[in-house]
Amino acid sequence: MKDIRTITSAKPSANMERLNRRNLDRVSSTVKRPEFDPEALRCGILHLGCGAFHRGHQAVVTQHAIELEGSEGLRWGIASASMHRPTTPELLRPQNGLYTVMERDGDTVRAEVIGSLAEIIHAPSDRLGLPARMADPAIRLVTMTVTANGYTLEPSSDRLNVDHPHVVHDLEPSRRPKSAVGNIVRGLGLVRKRGGVPPVIISCDNVSSNGVTLRQAVIDFAALEDDRLAAWIGEHVQFPCTMVDRIVPVTRPLDLADAAGMLGLSDQAPISAEPFLAWVIEHFEGERPRWERAGARFVNKVEPFELAKLRLLNGTHMLLAYVGAVAGHATIAEASRDARLGELARRFMVNEQSIGLELSSEELAGDVGRLMARLRNPAIRHEVSRIGRNGSIKLATRIMTPLWENLQVGRPVDIALLAIACWISWMAPGAEQRYAIKIQDPHLARLQALYLSCQNQPALLARRFTAQEDIFGKALPESVVDRIGGMLGQLQAGEIQAVMADVLNG
Repeated sequence: MKDIRTITSAKPSANMERLNRRNLDRVSSTVKRPEFDPEALRCGILHLGCGAFHRGHQAVVTQHAIELEGSEGLRWGIASASMHRPTTPELLRPQNGLYTVMERDGDTVRAEVIGSLAEIIHAPSDRLGLPARMADPAIRLVTMTVTANGYTLEPSSDRLNVDHPHVVHDLEPSRRPKSAVGNIVRGLGLVRKRGGVPPVIISCDNVSSNGVTLRQAVIDFAALEDDRLAAWIGEHVQFPCTMVDRIVPVTRPLDLADAAGMLGLSDQAPISAEPFLAWVIEHFEGERPRWERAGARFVNKVEPFELAKLRLLNGTHMLLAYVGAVAGHATIAEASRDARLGELARRFMVNEQSIGLELSSEELAGDVGRLMARLRNPAIRHEVSRIGRNGSIKLATRIMTPLWENLQVGRPVDIALLAIACWISWMAPGAEQRYAIKIQDPHLARLQALYLSCQNQPALLARRFTAQEDIFGKALPESVVDRIGGMLGQLQAGEIQAVMADVLNG
């Protein structure tokens, strides 16, 4: 087949009409459109975090559920809120919340206009405010994709970080809350005060036991203000756990061009996504869209699905991001198609990240094969910088927990140590220029200063970094720290290929 750009791309001209509800019927017949009138939607879901993943995952499944339910499904429109930046609302509002999802697989693409977002909100400037919206009796569900950093947790304990600037701010009653947890507590407080039925709160983030973790953070926050509210939340509010999975990279100029070519209209907020989509949800009581008819799965226990995804996909993503950048790769697809690094990723899943998973050897082999195919999809440009951001928060659950479990039973851990050594290398002075990355981490200044204090002493560097208890937890065995130090020495000498070869041959 021809490259997709020669088939679909059309640079949007300044006078090209913008996609909106009035011209939806003019969208090309090759593009799937909503099978309902978006004007008729009523908001039954409030979503916190109007980012690309939400728009490529929950909003898509909800659209399909609305279509399958007919007129009864129109009550499940989504009020989607950007928590901080106005960028996404500014792009979506002129389009009445409509946007294109392009499923990319190699050099083929399928496009669909999504119309399930009934209202677009910028939380800091919203006239009503998120707590008041949450207390609206029509809102039966509050969903969240605010990333792990948005939960304002202490990484080593997964409990609310009471010293987090947003938490400190939100504890002042006269201020509009900034954090997701603060908004939820304030909203639930209004529901309780009015004698209403609380909405179900559904985390859709890659946070370990996300429902349990969010519930505890909300109760912790509420207890700082009102013990009776905390007790009421613990008794009356449901926080089901979920597992979500789909690769949705950041939008590029190519996406705008392809959307214009396919729609015949300008779309300033399109997204690309891989064909694969999974959503596993713990059973809960109450009204909801018929998500299970649209591909979601309701189960009694989410943990096995979450653990498999957290270790096989998310953990391997981190390996490919950190090692990939040091090896000169810009995207996950490039990194996973590198012969050495691709084999390291496969062995990482099979030999290290598989510990504790409820999978037979045949099931594991099948899952690993499918994951490698997804990771190598050249049409999905998932930048290593984006995957590697906030590593100091993510390392604990995605790398360190399975590493410790492997150490306890004598299984190999060298590939995990390579990921850690490369993550430490990201903190080196000049790393952004050397590896062509943009580093984002809540502890970046502290970690860069730590690296600078011992950069020419790799053994000391390994000891000082792994001694950061809020990131690594308890002290690692000396032999493990020494191994990281040895890798760091080679990496400082620019010997990434030799390190990878050593690990593969070890």
